[in-house]
Amino acid sequence: MLSTRPTDRLLDLIYDAATEPDAWRSALTQIADLTNSQGGVLYGQSMTASRVYFDYNGRLDPECNRVYQARHMRNLWSEAMEPQPAAHIVLSDDVVPLSSLRSTAFFDEVLAPQDVAHNAMIALAVKEDFRAAFNLCRSARQGPFGPQERHLLEGLMPHLRRSITLGFRLDAYRALQRAEYHVLDHLTVGVVLLDRRAQVVYANAAARRLDSASGAFCLRHARIEANAPRQAQQLGKLIHAALHGMVGGAMSLPRPGDDRPLTVLVSSVRGRDIERFTNIGLPDAAALLFFIDPADNARPPVAWLMNAYDLTAAEAKVALVTSSGMSVPQTADHLGLSTNTIKTHLRRVFAKTGASRQADLARLMASIGLLTPDLPPHP
Repeated sequence: MLSTRPTDRLLDLIYDAATEPDAWRSALTQIADLTNSQGGVLYGQSMTASRVYFDYNGRLDPECNRVYQARHMRNLWSEAMEPQPAAHIVLSDDVVPLSSLRSTAFFDEVLAPQDVAHNAMIALAVKEDFRAAFNLCRSARQGPFGPQERHLLEGLMPHLRRSITLGFRLDAYRALQRAEYHVLDHLTVGVVLLDRRAQVVYANAAARRLDSASGAFCLRHARIEANAPRQAQQLGKLIHAALHGMVGGAMSLPRPGDDRPLTVLVSSVRGRDIERFTNIGLPDAAALLFFIDPADNARPPVAWLMNAYDLTAAEAKVALVTSSGMSVPQTADHLGLSTNTIKTHLRRVFAKTGASRQADLARLMASIGLLTPDLPPHP
């Protein structure tokens, strides 16, 4: 006698799949066993894009699945499902006679090799052309689905829908986390986050680059240390203070063979910052270190300045060159323009940016230069 109630173990598996998608395979296999079926598949696809974005296979033939994706996404069953709303159970024998199905290449190449003749289909989520759907397949010997199997699927359907919707939301949160890291990796300033044990939980691209190139500090075994003994002790004290909620502080780190030391700012993480880092998956972040390299002469792209301040290309180039410390004659020589032209461009740059002198312009360019347009590879 077929039980029409899902087991607690099966429901646990279905909800586990929201956070561990591979659990769908076990859940689909259990559903197939409960309904005396061949197996099941859960997939997300777009007919317009002719693309399957994900599929979890519970005991069906993976080679037949590859043939389906390559040649048979559009078939009699998929066409019958297109107008169906979400959460509606469709039994294949109610919409496509088996005799009609057997005359198709879809049947010959996808269904017959794995002995599938009947299908119970549910669109769990529908948005425009995208569908996340559940298929439960039976052989000709097992026969069509009956009232008891339908009743069991009706009981499972809200759980299946909740789980896959929750999974989509979690995927969106993970994407937001990756976006947060993406932004940090765009900074030209090195950023390192430490947990309450002073272990590194995150280092952005600039920090990793300085670690390998500057010789001033090292990130090793989830710890950060200055290479010079005296600075190592000083950095340790600043980090200790920050981890205990104190203000933190600043120091310089000498670099071998370079008379321009790095500047390090150490701060505790508290208040809203704790919530911010918790939201990107770093709940233990307790201290924040910034590494500023005076030798980094990264400049914002000319297009950024043109968009931000409505500068012309010529005005943006003059702004960038003069902000680097060149005098008007030096800028004219560098750009191949007359000094009068440079002065004219500078007056317009000052008017549009609100700067009143070159020092103001340099600070402005430095603040925009905190971002790099070139994203380094994500580790």
